[in-house]
Amino acid sequence: MASIKLNHQFFSKLTQGLKDNEIAKKLNISTVQLWRVRLPDHDPRHNDPGVDFIAGLLKAFPSVKFEDVFFLDTPLRSRKEELSTGTDG
Repeated sequence: MASIKLNHQFFSKLTQGLKDNEIAKKLNISTVQLWRVRLPDHDPRHNDPGVDFIAGLLKAFPSVKFEDVFFLDTPLRSRKEELSTGTDG
């Protein structure tokens, strides 16, 4: 299944100069949620960005486009193929 991932490089530039607690407040999320999204995918404590994170970021930075800061880890074409062949999870 495709997951929404954070473009860490873009996010770092976007939030440059802000402390984690300032970023979390601006996005209306907890600092723990921010910390978990920033963890590497292989870390069991990692969380992909959820609805609150995504909505908070897009509201806090209205000039940012969704596709600038987020991406799918699996291309949609591959996802369609999984569904048509029945190889989904």
